[in-house]
Amino acid sequence: MTDYIVLIIGDDARWWDKMTEQERADGMAAHERFSTSLVERGHVITGGAELHRTSEARSIRIGADTVTEGPFAESTEQVGGFYQVSSDDLDDLLECCKILSETGDGIEVRRTVVHAEQPA
Repeated sequence: MTDYIVLIIGDDARWWDKMTEQERADGMAAHERFSTSLVERGHVITGGAELHRTSEARSIRIGADTVTEGPFAESTEQVGGFYQVSSDDLDDLLECCKILSETGDGIEVRRTVVHAEQPA
């Protein structure tokens, strides 16, 4: 199986704490449908997490020796969470990811890099 990271990219201004109860319930239901769909279709969730707001992020610029508050990119769209998924069928994984996009968030799926083990 190949490992993929499913990035959930949303508008930082439309964060969880600013949503209505119904928007939260709909969002949680979409994540449940996504997770259930993955399992039913033979994909394996191996990790994932919701991330705290970008206001809690810390960034180090290229070549800098200082840490700054906030995200690296100046953008309203930020990564809000991720799933790590093992799959033999990228096309089907992408079909499942359409469930997450129903929440209004963008989804980016990227294959993880596997490095060959170094000899001892």
